[in-house]
Amino acid sequence: MNEARIRAAVAADARAIARVHVQAWRESYRGLVPDHVIEALSVERNGAMWADILAAGDLSIVHVIERPGIGSDEPALVGFGSATDALGSELGASAEITAIYLLDKVKHCGIGRRLLSGLLAALAVRGHRSAGLWVLVDNRSARAFYETLGARTGPQRVVTDAVAEMHEIAYIWDDLSSVGPTHRKRVSA
Repeated sequence: MNEARIRAAVAADARAIARVHVQAWRESYRGLVPDHVIEALSVERNGAMWADILAAGDLSIVHVIERPGIGSDEPALVGFGSATDALGSELGASAEITAIYLLDKVKHCGIGRRLLSGLLAALAVRGHRSAGLWVLVDNRSARAFYETLGARTGPQRVVTDAVAEMHEIAYIWDDLSSVGPTHRKRVSA
């Protein structure tokens, strides 16, 4: 996976981010969330959401993973992550990882570790001392991933909306100063 590159997202990435977002949900959450939630996902709707997020400028940090396309000179997006100031006090951290998604074909190659470490480092550069995220309680592989990267478990919550009820648990990094500086040089926020 050495050919993969992580970079700051630009406005033109919105549709590709949405495509990865929808595909990653379909690959990762089948059996964890109701099928009707997965089937209702829309690249068009998510594309509009990501266009708005990217247009907001420095409010969010958004990084994408690209690698050379098969049979193409153009790189293809295969993952992304985003982070911002904490969206609420319930998390118990000053910053929040709001998304981290990789396509199945690039999982377990170290790129997710680089992506998350880069987001945490970018938050530290912005002056945050702690960061956390929410993950489905039953998403054992993601939970193990965060634990191997030094996160501790935090509070649990139930998110209920018009289409589903989801049980989530927080993972928190209490000291972002311990995040390695190597990613700060490679990825700019």
